[in-house]
Amino acid sequence: MLRNTMLWLTKPRVVVLGTGWAGCYAARQLDPNLCTIQVISNRNHMVFTPLLPQTTTGTLEFRSVCEPITNIQPSLANPPHRFIRSVIYDVDFDKKLVQCVGVGVVGGSENVPVNTFSVEYDYLIMAYGALPNTFNIPGVEEKAFFLREVNEARGIRKRLVQNIMAADLPTTSSAEAKRLLHTVVVGGGPTGIEFAANLADFFREDIKKINAALLPHCKVTVLEAGEVLGSFDTALRKYGQRRLKELGVKIRKTAVVGVTDQEVFTKSGEVLPTGLVVWSTGVGSGPLTKALKCDKTTRGRISIDDHLRVLRDGTPIPNVFSAGDCAASNEKPLPTLAAVASRQGRYIGKEINNLLKGKQMSKPFVYRSLGSMASIGNRSAIVSLGQKFKIDVNGYMALWVWKSAYLTILGSIRSKLYVIVNWAGSQIFGRDITYIGDLSEDRKYSALAVEGVSREMRCKTVHQSPDPVKPGNNATSAMAEKAAPQTTPEQAPKDTQASKATAAVPAAALKSKG
Repeated sequence: MLRNTMLWLTKPRVVVLGTGWAGCYAARQLDPNLCTIQVISNRNHMVFTPLLPQTTTGTLEFRSVCEPITNIQPSLANPPHRFIRSVIYDVDFDKKLVQCVGVGVVGGSENVPVNTFSVEYDYLIMAYGALPNTFNIPGVEEKAFFLREVNEARGIRKRLVQNIMAADLPTTSSAEAKRLLHTVVVGGGPTGIEFAANLADFFREDIKKINAALLPHCKVTVLEAGEVLGSFDTALRKYGQRRLKELGVKIRKTAVVGVTDQEVFTKSGEVLPTGLVVWSTGVGSGPLTKALKCDKTTRGRISIDDHLRVLRDGTPIPNVFSAGDCAASNEKPLPTLAAVASRQGRYIGKEINNLLKGKQMSKPFVYRSLGSMASIGNRSAIVSLGQKFKIDVNGYMALWVWKSAYLTILGSIRSKLYVIVNWAGSQIFGRDITYIGDLSEDRKYSALAVEGVSREMRCKTVHQSPDPVKPGNNATSAMAEKAAPQTTPEQAPKDTQASKATAAVPAAALKSKG
């Protein structure tokens, strides 16, 4: 314990914010013998985002695209290095403090313990990512699904299977089934197109396991204001669009102006009934970026220089770096790609190691694209190997290039085996369409079912009860008169007198009689 404390006091403290591509590659590059590494994030793993669309349709399982941060940088399991699961809400660059909120265990109670604390740093790497860009379009934040995190992919898969099961109910009309099974994808970039193509393949190949009669109702529509797959050259772009049409994916060049639970409104005035909206239109700044007291780009991201140092009033803040989707340069903006973020993280890690050794900073960061790839379903892809090789490949061969490249990039043998087994299983046995609801959902559905049955029984009881006697029904009135006991004139005064006598008894006396 004393030795760990001494190491904590003597070694410079390097704090990494975020476990995305940039943060994880920076943490892995850091030398634990030169510094004390602390990683702060609200998730304890890295998400392999290029394969995330395949998890939504059951081609891959969610654990296949997750790599624990302690596998990426094993020293985090050995104090004084550590990982802290927390939410970051501010950074004080003058005092060199990271302001955090530690959230306790979330259970059935709403009283979740929340504690704030600060983490000191000597070097800071801000790589906490960004939020999806909704362009302030009404309903997007509340009704649409995004595809950047595992929990978002889980939500898409859950809604997708729910819609299929709801469409298969005997009480569901044909029009409602068409709405439930119509998925709208907003955004024609690689992520949106890969999801749309995977979903179209899922409908064509696996919907028959549930009910083949649902297949004519299944539809996927891509909405893109610009050019679909615009980051690729013309030949690959046209091939990708043609392949999408072969899969049955409809492409419409229009913008979205509103989203509700059941409809998408386009700029052209069209209203699309839908059961699922997936939003994939780039990134925007989050609340932490807005709160930071540093320079921002025209699009609200952290402003950095050529060495990826954070700027304040045009001057680099000492020992503070930023990379990934949360940062950009006004002069040389780079695309928000995993390849860019990973190389930025690796560059920052090396630079900090050099500074810790007393060396000067090396050359500015330069990004050279090695190419771009996108899968179009499970039988084709498009691959552009960039300016260096100038090779474009499409079709089945490109799919193998795509798979081989991502298998190589995957961080560990564990992840590689998971992905290989999932791919093989999906090809042999089909995609996994199992639906597993959580406990609260099961209880809610059970309560709704009981309530529905009770309501139905009450309605049946009301409809089956005999009609009351109507004054205008002569036959019924006559029968009622015959059935009623006859009162003689002598008895009538006695009954009246008894009633009057009872009415005259004080209330207290009636109570005393029991």
